[in-house]
Amino acid sequence: MKVLVGERSVYEKLKKFGRVAFVSKDKKLSVESDELMISTDLELGRLLEFLADLCYDFVVLKGFGEEIARVEEKYGFKIPVIEDPAGLNRAPELESLRSLVEKLKKGAENCGAMGIFLGFVRKFDGEKIVKRLEYESFNEILAEKIAEVEAKIIKDPGVKNVKIYHKLGKLLPGEDIVYIAVVGEHRKDIWKPLLNAVELMKNELPIWKKEVFENGERWV
Repeated sequence: MKVLVGERSVYEKLKKFGRVAFVSKDKKLSVESDELMISTDLELGRLLEFLADLCYDFVVLKGFGEEIARVEEKYGFKIPVIEDPAGLNRAPELESLRSLVEKLKKGAENCGAMGIFLGFVRKFDGEKIVKRLEYESFNEILAEKIAEVEAKIIKDPGVKNVKIYHKLGKLLPGEDIVYIAVVGEHRKDIWKPLLNAVELMKNELPIWKKEVFENGERWV
């Protein structure tokens, strides 16, 4: 799901390209789409995760100030102001596990298996108590490197599709870090490619992690 700041006119234009929600703020957050019209007290970041779960393609935000900055810090990306669909390549992606699964099922009618790796933040690392993890990346080449890893895995016999989504920003214990999903014709086709994808993700993606403990921190 691509996230951007824009006017209602951009929301209307994006309807030609997929499912889009328009989120604005008065006293509460208001969500408008062709299927939905609600007001909510949810924090903006949680609302975006909810909309990702509903498999929206785009979310247009209007009327937010400091909340945008908090979301950017949390998720480790910048949310640009976009005035025309031609600028969508600048909008960051926010995925949930459900949205990833639903996208991978499309075009895989001859398949019957999907293997999923989900990495999340542990509370304890040995005797240390983890407060949070902070992920940064070399954004200019991250998408290219992810595509390279996915291209390697999809060459395996029986594999129909593969997707890697790694979160950036600040993550608390229990929060998801990375989703890797491999779609295959049969269950025997997915396990080895899934394990290979996990190792390639760890070794080849330009992503760095800072572990913040109650009594110190370190980069990994």
